[in-house]
Amino acid sequence: MGLAQDLLQQADHLATYEGVNPSQASLRRAVSTAYYALFHLLVDEAALRWSGPPESRTGMERGFQHGPMKNTSIQFRKQTWQDWHGNRQVIPFAIQKIATAFVDLQEERHTADYDNYEKWSVTEVQATLNTARSAFQHWRSIRTDPMAGNYLLAMLLSKQRS
Repeated sequence: MGLAQDLLQQADHLATYEGVNPSQASLRRAVSTAYYALFHLLVDEAALRWSGPPESRTGMERGFQHGPMKNTSIQFRKQTWQDWHGNRQVIPFAIQKIATAFVDLQEERHTADYDNYEKWSVTEVQATLNTARSAFQHWRSIRTDPMAGNYLLAMLLSKQRS
């Protein structure tokens, strides 16, 4: 998991290295970094499935955009998804949880990065980090399921389809 796992560890470090009374800057960066850990996990997983030329992989990775990924995740929080042929497919619970975590973490990142009025508590940040850790665990349990591939592809293609 490379960068994604490093980012998750960095988020933990930011939330704890100052002890019991961390600065708001550290707490905010921990929240933001937790989101980016999940973002990179999903992009990296999609890239692992890439069978084209290695130099094209970077272009494919850059095709993932935050807004369309959130919109796709909103769809994958539901129990079913309309597949590429118009059929309804059941979305595994683990993917629903990952999609929910992606949406929640992105919203929390926006608050942490842009809402200077918001004050973060250690408890809130730890809950955010738990959400990210849980999403990583759910991904490990479902990553080879065909619906996981559909989720990743839908994230990549969502801006083209919307």
